Amino acid sequence: MYQLKQEGMTLIEMLVSMIAGLLVVAGALSLFSSIMVAGNTNLMLSRLNQDVQAVTDLMARDIQRSGYHVDAADNMSAGMPASSSAPARYLFSPANDLYNSDASAPPDCIRVKYWDERRTSNEAVGIIYSHDKKEKIIKVKEVGPLDSTELNSLCYSGSKIMAEQEISIDDVRFELVPGSSAAGMRSIRLTLSASHISRPALSVTLQREVKLRNDGY
Repeated sequence: MYQLKQEGMTLIEMLVSMIAGLLVVAGALSLFSSIMVAGNTNLMLSRLNQDVQAVTDLMARDIQRSGYHVDAADNMSAGMPASSSAPARYLFSPANDLYNSDASAPPDCIRVKYWDERRTSNEAVGIIYSHDKKEKIIKVKEVGPLDSTELNSLCYSGSKIMAEQEISIDDVRFELVPGSSAAGMRSIRLTLSASHISRPALSVTLQREVKLRNDGY
């Protein structure tokens, strides 16, 4: 009599195979999850960089125009204009146009004044940028360019510079570059540090030296 030989997998072999398969699937899922997280992190960091760059560009554009006046060219041959002339009243003054509520810290509020020919009324404007440390946002406020109000009472008010706030503005500094002279072309060192609201560990700091192009005429 012949005895049939049983073929197939034993219970132990099946269990070993299942465990090996689960390990492979778990590894694949872990790799997929890591790729997704890395992709999402890169996307958030890219958005953060774009937002910080856009805000910096906006402030730098106005800082560069500080001191511009339609009559400025007429004063070039005579050197710096007299204090009573129209262009001189729009020149940037570190003593009057930079401020910080904490006297020991770098300025976090700046006022720029210039003549804006793009406006229909062809008028002069004064713009104030300031860092609200409590809300961690940048505020912008438009005032009269020849407003004699002290800057400390004008800073930290106005509207948010960004309507959709996805980033937290951790630090803003407006510093006159050492060695800058009103007789030449001064520069403002603009430093902006920000982080993502939902992931504070993602942060970026951007620094730019902005030339006051209407200086020294």
